Amino acid sequence: MKKIPGVFHIGERAVQARAEVPDEWLAQSESFVRTEMPEQHRDFFENLPMLFLALLDRTGRPWCVPAFGAPGFVVSPAPDRLELRSTPVLADELELDRSTGASVGIVGIDLSNRRRNRMNGRVQQIAGGAMTIQVDQSFGNCPQYIQMRALSAVRSEPKPASRRRANLRDPEVRRIIEASDTFFIASRAAGSLDGGSAGIDASHRGGRPGFLGINEDGTLSFPDFSGNRFFNTLGNIESDGRVSLFIPDFETGCAVLVTGRGTIDWDSERVSSFEGAERIVDVVPEEIWYATAAVPVNASAPEPWPGLDNTGTWTGARLAALKTGGYRRFQIAAKWRESDTITSFYLAPADGGPIEPHVAGHFLPLRIPQKDGAILRSYTISQGPNGKDYRLSIKREEHGVSSRLLHDHFSSGDIIEVGSPSGDFVLDDGTQPIVMLSGGVGITPMIAMLDGQVAAVKDGAPKREVYFIHATQNSATQAFRKELIALARRYDWLHLFVAYSAPLKDDKLGDTHDLETRLSMDVLSRLLPFGGYQFYLCGPEAFMRSLYSGLRDIGVDRSHIHYEFFGAGELGESEESVPAVVLPERANITLARSGVQAEWTHQSGTLLETAEAAGLKPNFNCRSGKCGACATRLVSGAVHYQRSPVITPAKGEVLTCCAVPMSEDVQIDI
Repeated sequence: MKKIPGVFHIGERAVQARAEVPDEWLAQSESFVRTEMPEQHRDFFENLPMLFLALLDRTGRPWCVPAFGAPGFVVSPAPDRLELRSTPVLADELELDRSTGASVGIVGIDLSNRRRNRMNGRVQQIAGGAMTIQVDQSFGNCPQYIQMRALSAVRSEPKPASRRRANLRDPEVRRIIEASDTFFIASRAAGSLDGGSAGIDASHRGGRPGFLGINEDGTLSFPDFSGNRFFNTLGNIESDGRVSLFIPDFETGCAVLVTGRGTIDWDSERVSSFEGAERIVDVVPEEIWYATAAVPVNASAPEPWPGLDNTGTWTGARLAALKTGGYRRFQIAAKWRESDTITSFYLAPADGGPIEPHVAGHFLPLRIPQKDGAILRSYTISQGPNGKDYRLSIKREEHGVSSRLLHDHFSSGDIIEVGSPSGDFVLDDGTQPIVMLSGGVGITPMIAMLDGQVAAVKDGAPKREVYFIHATQNSATQAFRKELIALARRYDWLHLFVAYSAPLKDDKLGDTHDLETRLSMDVLSRLLPFGGYQFYLCGPEAFMRSLYSGLRDIGVDRSHIHYEFFGAGELGESEESVPAVVLPERANITLARSGVQAEWTHQSGTLLETAEAAGLKPNFNCRSGKCGACATRLVSGAVHYQRSPVITPAKGEVLTCCAVPMSEDVQIDI
């Protein structure tokens, strides 16, 4: 097979230069693009139930449309030819050019195994309903960003597709776009299309649902992730700008078709706000069509590309843009006394924008302003997600600087800065009954998870028996009493038990509380019927250690016991550690901002403890990698986490509370 000299046109070369693609790599990559299809590509196309084509309409605009059929509807009679025996969807309605010599771009994709191959060419002939395409360029694509789906067999006579004009205000159009994890894009080079590199392309894009965004000005945007660096689509946008998107809904068979003008945004600030993006592509729509029966196959639920965990969504990007240094200004919308010691603070965005979603049980980092500088703390969000505010229910600790500050000096209307919700103390997705065991202010994640469970049941989730068992001193210290009683009366799957260890004179057994004792295994054995449970623990350390040990002693598997400390600590057996590495015997630690040098040895502990031993007072909260309060910039050197932190630090930062040096010289910004 012959290689093509100069496989990239001027637009592709311009984007490659802007992206700093090495000339050596480009020279090597030209061998990947050929004028004939290898045997495996021919077999691949012939066994596909669908492929996507880029074709031009009579005004020269590219459109991306699919073609479907039982395997065999595509035939390769020779290495340089591909014969399509099915009319592309909406090709007649859109008046797409399939005459002899017309340019065609094709991307074939097998969603069942993530294989993908590309072909560009020209129509050689049209005869008997079949279109024969002469190959100009043939090359493979990697499986990145493809969501796997199992497709049902294509019906021999699918229902004809129909279309109607639409706009971005159309609810069905918005639904398909905003839920999309896959779309296909057609683009073209400028000027006359003479084949070879100067043609049109069909390509695939994939991401998390929400990676294709609708902007307030009526444009669409999507990120350009790391790829093969050919930049066929972006090169065409640089060259000409005319593009078309085909956005399928595999569940309903409907699709949204968009044609318009694309541009590339290289702005570093905007790009950095979208996780995983290297560039942003903006599209100004000129026509939007809503099509039915455009995807005449049934597909299973998607299995996302594993690397999507490192990519973002437009919701996340827009929220990130509202933050400064990872924090965003929130206003105390309301302040409510829950007990003699616990007060709830309802926090809403001061900028009026949406809140970042959380999972019931997550905590929220705070940056609390004071005269001598901000205090960093994290508190559990004590309600399930509602899309409008966060509720933090905080106990006033006699010696707690932040809790006294919030209780005594902050009121409705005051501003507090918040970070991103996080944490791993959340409900499992199983079906076993749930036992929530809380002591004192440890009730806060439990009430949130209960709130989340109520919402899930309302949305149609199967009911799970919940035993909500709370221990406190008396009615003066009990938070959420009326809220819990109301829920227990409303839902027969919720079993509420409250134990008072020091009831007040007016507290009445059977009315304000159910038990007068401290929680113990003996008490639990009387409250819980026989069966398997998922246990959730939160409260004072002694309370948790006693119950954890008791549950393990009666044979409860550790995987069925979930807990959260409000500070550092572990229960029972040690958790799984990250793989061991060889650490230096000694390391020089430079605390750059303070101008302090310290020596680290294996007895020094973490970088946080090393800084404290040097007389400094760095920020921290949990000391276990769960809150992110200790994050600081890693200026140079390498670090190691002897236990994987819950929080993933931002790029270029390190969590000092659980990191140790892995190189002999480490410099951090403390």
